[in-house]
Amino acid sequence: MCYDIKTQLETQLRRAERDGDVHAIEEIMEKLLPLTDLPIHHSSGFNHPSVLIYTNEDPYFPVVSTWGLVPFWVKDDKQKNGIWNKTLNARGETIFELPSFRDSAKKRRCLIHIDGFYEHHHFEGNTYPFYISRKDDAPLTLAGLWSEWTNKEDGSRWNTFSIVTTEGNSLMSKIHNNPKLEGP
Repeated sequence: MCYDIKTQLETQLRRAERDGDVHAIEEIMEKLLPLTDLPIHHSSGFNHPSVLIYTNEDPYFPVVSTWGLVPFWVKDDKQKNGIWNKTLNARGETIFELPSFRDSAKKRRCLIHIDGFYEHHHFEGNTYPFYISRKDDAPLTLAGLWSEWTNKEDGSRWNTFSIVTTEGNSLMSKIHNNPKLEGP
């Protein structure tokens, strides 16, 4: 998965509606929606949009979270800004090894519901986005890691997340063929 997603309010509400949770639907509409960047039609993770995630602490109620995991141990804004773009995605093969993801991989997992994502295909010097979604338009559920970070400079608290990825399968490796990387 690259760094571009599509998600909208309807996708977020489907989870609450599926569970018949009227309270969650009201909370999403009244309290959480104004804090998100929804709808997102083609947003890059490098813009650090705020979306809804479902954490292992409360899998039935969403949390507004910013894309780009900021580990709890980050000291200040300067360090946060240095790591933020490097933690948009977390390779499943290394999440227990890398300090940025290790604690979250053990204790803080989440689900992210999206409409689809964009993979970028490189051909003859040009890049073409391919939109990946389900045929039936049902939401895709992605695995993620999350963290809560407190900015010691101003006391603000940030919920952040990273999407867990893995090596592409045969179909995805044909699309995601970044010439700067080895392998799919």
